[in-house]
Amino acid sequence: MFTRLLVALLLVLLANAGIQAASGAAPGQAPAAAQPTVAVSDPNAVALASRALQSLAGGTALNDITLQGSATYIAGSDEETGTATLVARGNAQSVVTLNLTGGQRQEVRNGVAGVWVGSDGTPHAMATHNCWTDANWFFPGLSLQALANDPQVSISYVGLETLDGTALHHLRLSRTVLGQTPQMTTDIQRLSAFDLYLDPRTLLPLVAEFNAHPDDDFNLTIPVEIQFADYRPVNGVRVPFRIRKLLQGTLTLDLTVANAAVNSGVPPTLFSISAVPTGGAQ
Repeated sequence: MFTRLLVALLLVLLANAGIQAASGAAPGQAPAAAQPTVAVSDPNAVALASRALQSLAGGTALNDITLQGSATYIAGSDEETGTATLVARGNAQSVVTLNLTGGQRQEVRNGVAGVWVGSDGTPHAMATHNCWTDANWFFPGLSLQALANDPQVSISYVGLETLDGTALHHLRLSRTVLGQTPQMTTDIQRLSAFDLYLDPRTLLPLVAEFNAHPDDDFNLTIPVEIQFADYRPVNGVRVPFRIRKLLQGTLTLDLTVANAAVNSGVPPTLFSISAVPTGGAQ
C-alpha cells in the first residue's frame, strides 16, 4: 500500500513539474499569463466603426488614396507655403511630400519603418516607436477599413466626449502583435493607439489623435491632433478637403485639398525605404 502511494505522489510531482516547464514558470511560481492569439475588439465599437465606414465609403472597399492641394507649414516663427501631395495605401504605408518656399519636406512610412527628409535634403530614419501608429493620418477611412483586413488591429469604444463644445463618439484603435512579452505587448498597444472622434449625427471622423515621441524616449509623449472638415464626395467616397495638423495644441500644417483620387492603384514600390541614419528633429 505504501509503495502505491509513493508512486502516485511521484507521478503528481512529475506532472506539476511538466506544467511549470511548459509555462516557463520557475518552481513555486504561477505560470505566465497566456498572450492573446488575436486582437480583441469591443463588439459595440466594431458596430459603430462599421457604420462610420459606411458613412464614409458606402459599399466601396478602400485600398488607397491620393490628395493634392495647397499647404501652409508652421514651425515656431517660420511659416512657409506651397503645395502638398499625400498618398496612403492601406493603414501602414504613406508618403507626404510638401514643396514649400523653404524647400521640399517629405515623410515616408512603410509598416514599422519610416524616413523623413528635411529642407536640406538629408534623409533620417524615424524611430521604430514612432511608426506603430497608422500611417494614413490624413484619411481615417483606411484605418476603419483595416479592422476588416488586419487581424492585429482592435478597437474599443471610449465613450461620448466633448471636444470644443461638441459631443463626439470616441473610438480607440490599437495593435496587438503576437509572440511578444507581456510588457512589449502593452508598449505596442500604447504606442499604436489611434483615437478617432466621430460626429454623432453623420458618423464622419472630425478629429484623430495619437502621440509622437522623441527618438530616444518612447515614454515621453508629444500629442498630435488632426482635424477634418469640408467632406466632399469623390467617386462615392467622402473625403475631407480641409485637414489641419496640430502638435501639442499648436497648428503646424494646414492643408486645403484641390484634387483627390480613391483606389487609383497606388503601387507598393512608392513606399520603398532605404537604410539611413537615425536621429535629428523634424
